Amino acid sequence: MSERSFRSSKARDAAVALPLFGVLLLMPPVISLFAAPADPFGIPLIVLYLFGIWAGLIVCAALLARRLGHAPPAEAAGDSADRPA
Repeated sequence: MSERSFRSSKARDAAVALPLFGVLLLMPPVISLFAAPADPFGIPLIVLYLFGIWAGLIVCAALLARRLGHAPPAEAAGDSADRPA
């Protein structure tokens, strides 16, 4: 397995894990930790947590999309060659 193929495979695995990680961070046992009566900057802590997780997931997805966009998947290249025109 080449280095490029290994990196692409690793990025695809991370792209699959990212939504699962996001769901885990938004599950009631974790989110209830931030339902405290604290108001940093006048904003409830749970609101800061939710928007922080949301922004973090968007940034991670953008970085993964950029990394996946440079390396075409091997399956797509093989499929187009096998199909009759």
